Amino acid sequence: MANRTEYDAELREINVLIHEMGKEVKRSIDRIIHAFPERDAKLASEVMERDDIIDKMETDIEERCINIVVKQAPLASDWRKIASYMRMIGDLERIADNSSDISIYIIKLSKLPEVEVPYEFHKMFLTMREMVGNTIESFFTGNIDLAKDVSAQDDIVDQGFDSVVKEITEKIKADPENTEQYINYLMVAKYIERMADHSENIASWVSFIVKGQLQMSYTDRYQKESQQFQFYE
Repeated sequence: MANRTEYDAELREINVLIHEMGKEVKRSIDRIIHAFPERDAKLASEVMERDDIIDKMETDIEERCINIVVKQAPLASDWRKIASYMRMIGDLERIADNSSDISIYIIKLSKLPEVEVPYEFHKMFLTMREMVGNTIESFFTGNIDLAKDVSAQDDIVDQGFDSVVKEITEKIKADPENTEQYINYLMVAKYIERMADHSENIASWVSFIVKGQLQMSYTDRYQKESQQFQFYE
């Protein structure tokens, strides 16, 4: 069994890899933020092409986490870290996937007549980007207050999504010939909302690492609320 010094070194290396993955995810977000208003199909395609890089990062970090469990005897606090790492990189990977999903709609929009972008889009994009940045920073600084702020920011994105839905509904009624563009906008808004939700999930895992207390994440809340409904065959 390797000594504690080697074990700590391995954990530090995993931290560095997560940091690099987080930076790459933020780059993908920056690309779609720039590509969207210009309907830049080339830049959107770059986001999709680089998604494989982020997928590989997730796989590599996951393997390192599994190896450290197999080869070492983690303490309870270390188990908490490793389990949280694996959940966090899963959410980061899904954020990157959602960037690729948005890229698909940017490419579709680039081939259609241009229509007015819903008013709340810019704020939704920037708030979601700040959420991702805050979760990554809170992970490396242990700043719980920063992680808590993410939940408040998620409310802003949710409100923005509701406004976009209402606006698009009115635009489709007034301009039915361009319904396809408006539906594409609606899908983009939904993916932005999902990216914000995944950021909130990451924030909950940061809290778990630092305090040992798992806040109810978006996924947890959804599952709990779903149990209130009874389904029949």
